[in-house]
Amino acid sequence: MHTQITARHFSASPALRTYAADRLARLQKYYDGITDAHVILDSEALEKAAEITLGVYRQRLAAQDTANTHEEAIDRCVEHLRRQLKRYKARLRRTDKNVHH
Repeated sequence: MHTQITARHFSASPALRTYAADRLARLQKYYDGITDAHVILDSEALEKAAEITLGVYRQRLAAQDTANTHEEAIDRCVEHLRRQLKRYKARLRRTDKNVHH
């Protein structure tokens, strides 16, 4: 999976970039067909925002959230995406069963 991390209005530390990449890598255990991921981190006055989009077969999944820290915002987004991936995979399974019958 190709991962791109963009920081808006601030410079993301190597530790934060590694944190985001590690969290995204964990999503592959739910669905191994993730082709790419784009993380956008934004730093406004009091809130830290994260927006993550994942490329999967014929679709893009997205999540965004804000929190007190970028790590917390990333964790929330990854949790949203984990649920989306599970639903997406279940949908794929249903489609596969319909095709074979």
